[in-house]
Amino acid sequence: MKLIERKGKSTSAVISAFMTEFDLQLEDFKFEVTDRGSSGFLHLFGSKPTKIQFTITEIRDELTTFIKEILDHMNIDFQEIEINESNEVFHINIRKHTDVGLLIGKSAKLLDSLQHLINQMINKKRRKQIKLILDVEGYRERKKQLLIKKAKDIIIKVKKIQKSITLEPLSGAERKIVHRLVETEKELRTMTIGEGEFKRIVIMPKDKFKNKVNKPKPKTRPKRNTYKKKVAN
Repeated sequence: MKLIERKGKSTSAVISAFMTEFDLQLEDFKFEVTDRGSSGFLHLFGSKPTKIQFTITEIRDELTTFIKEILDHMNIDFQEIEINESNEVFHINIRKHTDVGLLIGKSAKLLDSLQHLINQMINKKRRKQIKLILDVEGYRERKKQLLIKKAKDIIIKVKKIQKSITLEPLSGAERKIVHRLVETEKELRTMTIGEGEFKRIVIMPKDKFKNKVNKPKPKTRPKRNTYKKKVAN
């Protein structure tokens, strides 16, 4: 919770100015008039401003509430929700969970679905785009480090054998990590093949990449007209 005090000539004026200052609607905050003030003698002498204390719910508090409600409905036990913000991205880590595998799901699909749901809920309430990453016991970070290690090993191998190597299907976020790693290698290039969930990255020597890009497309012969005109008897 964030407490903010503002002063002004009247209650309506203070509230209106506060909403404009923080780009808020009435449902986004609570307020309490701590001093109604006075206009003073003939509105000239001894006037006192109206004082109002505003309460704004922090995004961290809302995220914690949303996650607790969802996990309670799923009958999932946990002890701690850790939230950190970095580069305008909220990293949420559910800790001390009794069954990590259950919450992650196969290929992290359940975890991804929960992340999407929480993202939709908080963005709808806040009416602005907030990016968040939901994790359980650091699963995503461990998986990321394993992917980086594997990609680096493949980069070394491609340099050595001078042949292309195709990785297993990866998510969009995982493909971005691999692309960025290869971008630092001047003699290598990447190419994405496949569709949807089956998209793969090909790591290849620069020369082979040029050959693939500049390879002329095979000419297609025009279809012959096989229609035969009937001859009248």
